Amino acid sequence: MSQTYTQITMKRVLFALFVMSLLFTSCTEDIENNSPAIQAQIDSLFFKAIDIRGQVNDNGSISLKGSDQDRELTLNVTGPGPGVYMVGEEQPNFAYFTDFDGSEYQTSPFGEGRITITEHCASCGYVTGTFSLSAVNPGVDTIYVQRGVFHQVNYTLGGIDGDVSDGYMNAILDGDPFETEVVAADITGGVITINGFVDDVNITIRVPQNSESGNYPIGTPGFDASITVGDLVEVAQDGVITVNFINPNRGLFFFRFDTESYSITNGETRVDF
Repeated sequence: MSQTYTQITMKRVLFALFVMSLLFTSCTEDIENNSPAIQAQIDSLFFKAIDIRGQVNDNGSISLKGSDQDRELTLNVTGPGPGVYMVGEEQPNFAYFTDFDGSEYQTSPFGEGRITITEHCASCGYVTGTFSLSAVNPGVDTIYVQRGVFHQVNYTLGGIDGDVSDGYMNAILDGDPFETEVVAADITGGVITINGFVDDVNITIRVPQNSESGNYPIGTPGFDASITVGDLVEVAQDGVITVNFINPNRGLFFFRFDTESYSITNGETRVDF
């Protein structure tokens, strides 16, 4: 035999270690290339937020909230500094999770676990860290959250509890950022109208409520956009509105369009109805 059993076994071990290192590197790069991020394994299901928010509360604590189409995960710790923050009975730190059907699970008072802040950028308002915990819906069920990660989440923007905004809107307006948590959404005559405000600038997007996921050119019946600067309104001449999802309580949309004087690109808005 040209190879001994020991040599073959060693090659298999080295190959397995190589594959594992690739997987670990891939996961790390995926998080770092998609900042900000909040994700975790919740029981047997993977959770990855598509809407991420953070805020400083009146008592100095910070809250981080991530949601996908119909689930929400919120973490709350006493401050943004690096360290381990225990959650559970008689702890000031806590987490809660809302499931597909609206069921709520909390770490207080019957759950337990920890939230660890590993990096804090005070000048930019970002925190990065990990979490693992159990949360309880009393008398119903317990969920177990493992391998939780939050990466470069800005905790200064607001938009969680007590905010009158219906969501958020981000875009690039003539090369400059347009970012706002001041968003109003309503449904009239089967059309969703979304308005995002920054100073005297208002971007408006309209989408039929019954739209399926897909790309819709401006001019498709029911799909239009405009920008208002001061008292001047300019209607989109061309562009695309992308429907990521619309469910009974929430919608996520992407957009880009041009008017006579303005170019709006990289648009994204998530709203609650």
